[in-house]
Amino acid sequence: MRLPMPFALLSAALLVSTAAPALAQSSPPVDDPNAVVEELVVTARYPGPAFWRVSDADSEVWIMAVPYYIPEKMVWDKTRTEQVLKGANGLILPSGVGVGLGEAVRFAIKYRKQFTNEGNRTLDQVLPAQVIEHYQQLPKAYQTTDLKTSTLKPIFAGLSVVGRAKKTGRWTEPYSDMVTLAKKAKVKIRSGPMTSALPIATAIMTMPEAEQSQCFDGFIGSLDHGIKTVGPVAAAWAEGRTAEFLRGTTTTGADQCIYSIGEVKSLREKAYQSEIKLIKAALDQPGKTLMITNVRPLVAQNGILARLKAEGFTVRTPAD
Repeated sequence: MRLPMPFALLSAALLVSTAAPALAQSSPPVDDPNAVVEELVVTARYPGPAFWRVSDADSEVWIMAVPYYIPEKMVWDKTRTEQVLKGANGLILPSGVGVGLGEAVRFAIKYRKQFTNEGNRTLDQVLPAQVIEHYQQLPKAYQTTDLKTSTLKPIFAGLSVVGRAKKTGRWTEPYSDMVTLAKKAKVKIRSGPMTSALPIATAIMTMPEAEQSQCFDGFIGSLDHGIKTVGPVAAAWAEGRTAEFLRGTTTTGADQCIYSIGEVKSLREKAYQSEIKLIKAALDQPGKTLMITNVRPLVAQNGILARLKAEGFTVRTPAD
């Protein structure tokens, strides 16, 4: 089935909200989105990706923070991950933002006219000259929108460009490796709850044109950052060099755009509460569980680990 063009754009929006390189999935709910608990950011003691651990008297949740993307066919040391999964109660994948196929199609059809600029103006007629110049500085392969012919609103055009970067850059999500390992270990796999993306999509349709142009520029800056850092960040993650991994996830222009939307601001705190609830539920079952999440919310000031430690749970770092 061939889907209407707006559905592709909505899909791109979901990629940005949940997994695009260098874009935060859920920024820390503090004044400084890059503020972290420094003692939690330490190099792993053992080879391979770093693990944090949260435990009570008879149970333990091993937490691996992963990059949004890694290069396709990247080889990394899975030994310790396999050891953690052996005999584990389950693998918990991240919660996120999503939408059902049918719901997305109905939404796209209903609002299709709101995806384009007023008067069907093209992007080169809407975007400021400096923003166009910034876009044209991207490697040619990543310039996947023709500014002279596209009539998409700038924010949707930016989302579309970012959404296509995965294919262009030959990037893949590390979750697929985790799922493969869990299936091999015969471990139950489940995901955190999904929040509907439609309120976000509705909100960004009505953003003023000047703000949309700023967002487009922010998306381009974030993509440029991602192109340069996907490989190094993935390597730092795979080798347990947590500080270097973390530095590659600093807040970008795209984050500032996405998290300026009121609907998204409310989702940040909900995401924190959801992740903490999942960890506590896992700790109610004796034994161990492996959880996958994103690194910055994990080690943020007033983040997941800081809150759990404040509640009396034992928190161990990758150095332990």
